[in-house]
Amino acid sequence: MATIVSMPKWGLAMKTGQIVAWLKRPGESVQQGEPLVQIESEKAVNEVESPITGTMRWLVVQEGESAPVSAPLAVLLAPGEEISDEEVHTLIDSQKQSLQEEKQREERASSRQRTAREAKRSEATPTGGQSGERINASPAARKLAQELGVDLAAVMGTGPRGMIGREDVLRAANGTHTSSEEAEDLVVDVGGIRTHCLIAGPYQAPRVLFVHGLGGSLTTWALNLPAFATRFRICALDLVGAGESDKPASDYSTGVLAAFVARFLDTLGPRWQHVSIVGHSLGGAVALTFAGQHPQRVERLVLVDSAGLGEEIDATMLHLLRSEPTPEHIRAELACFFADLGLIQQPLIEQIQQQRTQPGARTALLATAEAAFGGGRQQIDLREALASCDSPVLAVWGAADRVLPIAHLQEVNHAPHGRVEVFADCAHCPHIERSQEFNQLVMDFLSET
Repeated sequence: MATIVSMPKWGLAMKTGQIVAWLKRPGESVQQGEPLVQIESEKAVNEVESPITGTMRWLVVQEGESAPVSAPLAVLLAPGEEISDEEVHTLIDSQKQSLQEEKQREERASSRQRTAREAKRSEATPTGGQSGERINASPAARKLAQELGVDLAAVMGTGPRGMIGREDVLRAANGTHTSSEEAEDLVVDVGGIRTHCLIAGPYQAPRVLFVHGLGGSLTTWALNLPAFATRFRICALDLVGAGESDKPASDYSTGVLAAFVARFLDTLGPRWQHVSIVGHSLGGAVALTFAGQHPQRVERLVLVDSAGLGEEIDATMLHLLRSEPTPEHIRAELACFFADLGLIQQPLIEQIQQQRTQPGARTALLATAEAAFGGGRQQIDLREALASCDSPVLAVWGAADRVLPIAHLQEVNHAPHGRVEVFADCAHCPHIERSQEFNQLVMDFLSET
């Protein structure tokens, strides 16, 4: 039976991908798990592996061309299988027709959901502007709408009985009117600081916040967020001073960053008052500090190669991070983070360079690095905070981490409800190098009762 290779979906915002290079050509044999093609999306290049052992029969999309998610890219044949060119075209056309029908079904379902929500809102909210009518909105949503100049009469509520919440007002203010389960790329005002974030997942599901590390952004979670959004209401943010968020002259200590996270969650509304947090590297230290500041707000913690659990940190990485953001320095810096150097692609380097050359970005990065790792050692010691943490804690580490020693992992054993997992053959970023295993492990942990 011929097998169609389709355009994958990497990242919640991905709509299309571009073929960078075919690694196999028609007529060539392929092994299951062997890389077939390099695809660029969201300024990152990844490889698609062969789902079967067999032969490359046909290329549907050529190098340099783009295709939408799920579109057919190539046709593979099992050993000994043969089909004509006409049969190949029939197979591809059938796949395209199925995709079109699926898209139409989704559009009809989305339309029915919108109609149902509007009907619920109509039941709960009288219309027509008559005296005494009151829009069904929370007090926090009313206050935010007044501050942002949003007309509540034009906002669709997604809360109980169509109640309008803060997230609904934020969507309206940013001109996004997608359903509550679609990915929303937002800029949220947190006390005058424009904060970039991505929110997705079932509206009623448990909340999970993702916090990136030093020099990173929410894009570090691109291989994780789509999976988590199937089971959780997720939010990934660019911390103040990083990514696409504002970069004011400020104190960038871990305590200040954790307090900023608290204000950010307050801005998102009451449903974000109680969350689980997944933090990587410095983001892990921010998450643990937040848990110490607001223990009643944390359901579970996931610390990924986390800072704050010992004094040592790699001096080479710090030197490169503080250097001018040239492509050469960024490439060398990324080499400290991965065991698989093939993950260091030019689009990733260009993305990081673009972020670090924004106005104020370098100053904020250096201030954050100095506050956390001044003098070539960690200035944040959260071992006592970890030992007194009442929330369940999962610590995940790459066995080959050069940035933060794996010996720091033993500190998690002092937590009342701590457990550890080590990923072989990866370094400082197991959520990237072993994304599928990481996703399953962490989602299962977050789902425990």
